Amino acid sequence: MSSKKILLIFDFDETIVDQDSVYEQARMTLSDEDYKKVMEIDSVDYYDAFNYFFKREKEIGLTLKDINSNLEKLSLSPKVPELFDYIRKNKSKYDLIILSGDIDYSIKHLLQYHNFLDLFSFIICNKAEIQDSNSERLIYVPRDQFPHECDLCISSQCKGLELEKFLKDKNYDKILFVCDGGNDFCPAKKLMKKGDIVFPREGHRFLQRIEIEDLKNDLTCDIVPWKTGEDIINKLKEI
Repeated sequence: MSSKKILLIFDFDETIVDQDSVYEQARMTLSDEDYKKVMEIDSVDYYDAFNYFFKREKEIGLTLKDINSNLEKLSLSPKVPELFDYIRKNKSKYDLIILSGDIDYSIKHLLQYHNFLDLFSFIICNKAEIQDSNSERLIYVPRDQFPHECDLCISSQCKGLELEKFLKDKNYDKILFVCDGGNDFCPAKKLMKKGDIVFPREGHRFLQRIEIEDLKNDLTCDIVPWKTGEDIINKLKEI
């Protein structure tokens, strides 16, 4: 058996949490008109949808305390707590990271709230800053990401590029990627090899994209769809 660790990568929205955290917070806090606007902007640019949402929350007067409360209302995906409990018991085998287009504040707060933040050694995501810290006002996303020309990813982040930078000078026995979205296809295609496993969530955009665009043959890694964390636990026990 190899002494090298397994890299276990998790997406965040609709993978660890059952919803898209930005859209769900927008639904909870904004008017129907503003929520519709967030969704319309997202169809063009996910980053701009983020910042419109944060701008409207600030104008409404929500504080970080309010945001935290909304984040804590989000539910984890089915059996994901059990999956993390299993990983904790076998932590010596894995190096866990997050690879997400969400913001670090939301990811860290929610994982800390559920007592799982300590499992993760690194978080790759969009960065957030706090404005008006004396009054605990809103967070915003500075547009400081490196530009990229990847046609598989959204404009604000190429997940393949970000994972490639993380993997530099690292050597893992294999890579496992638990995900759901269409832009998760990029790192799976570019950086995962035979023997690695991508776990796309059933009924979500990764599998839909493979089917619609006939991309299955573009992947050399194994594909293991999941409905609940228990499906992933069962596969981890085989490795």
